[in-house]
Amino acid sequence: MNYTEYFKEYYKNHPVTSIIIIINLVMGIVVMFSGGFTIENLISWGAILPPLITEQGEYYRIITAMALHGSVLHFLMNSYVLFYIGGHLERFIGPKRYLLVYMVAGIVSSLFVVFFGAPNVVTIGASGAIFGVMGGLFMLTIKKASWFHPQAIRSIRNLMLINLIFTFVIPNISIPGHLGGLVAGVLLFFVITPDEPHFTRYMVPGARDQYMS
Repeated sequence: MNYTEYFKEYYKNHPVTSIIIIINLVMGIVVMFSGGFTIENLISWGAILPPLITEQGEYYRIITAMALHGSVLHFLMNSYVLFYIGGHLERFIGPKRYLLVYMVAGIVSSLFVVFFGAPNVVTIGASGAIFGVMGGLFMLTIKKASWFHPQAIRSIRNLMLINLIFTFVIPNISIPGHLGGLVAGVLLFFVITPDEPHFTRYMVPGARDQYMS
């Protein structure tokens, strides 16, 4: 299978994740060629600066900031995590639930930044939404452990722990944003966890049995 066929197959199985990455890529290119990844340019394209939301009513920034990144490396790192972690969650819960998790986690993350972050700090990035995705996948390892190989469960939980540690020890990371997205992702799975993985609907009945709760 060549790269074109691989990405076509990936898009077929993970449409929401693919579209999110494409939107982030387009916005990255727009920012790059309209002034670069400067604070001023990022603000002009919808970054979060709390007073612009709380005092001037620019509420659109709560969503637009999710599609912006501070550098090419920032975009590539988030896209890499989203490609794998987001893709896994989308296959388990389906595109509709996955889009709900991503958007709600991203919005809650932005609200945490606005109300609990420093008022003079500019915040951008998909990390809050991605933390919601990781939180959702973590919850599935608890609520639907039978869906996973034990090694996969350990890997997902270790990933959660590592990213939480990085949130507190690496500078210039939005702690409120990451925690807000994580809390939203975890809480959502108390109400939206499916009875069986989304991808099993294409399996024959016998093959689906191991995934049934």
